[in-house]
Amino acid sequence: MLTTVERGFFVDFGVVATIGAATVTGIFDVPTAETFGMLGTDPTFTCATADVPGIAAGQAVTINAVAYTVTAVRPDGTGVTVLTLDKAA
Repeated sequence: MLTTVERGFFVDFGVVATIGAATVTGIFDVPTAETFGMLGTDPTFTCATADVPGIAAGQAVTINAVAYTVTAVRPDGTGVTVLTLDKAA
């Protein structure tokens, strides 16, 4: 379960995402990834597991006015979930 200090990290350094009708604060990261010799991005959104109950692959997420689709949901067992995203077409 997340403590107040850990939740504060998301608030202090995070961005707001819209997932369905909910707003969730988390860390948005867009690292560069190389696959088969081609550079691309692998965006992720890390947030409190309690803030995204029932999240599943295929759901829409909007961050900074850009639409994404969840491609993977990875809860780490400590109260934090990483959503792997793909930019919506």
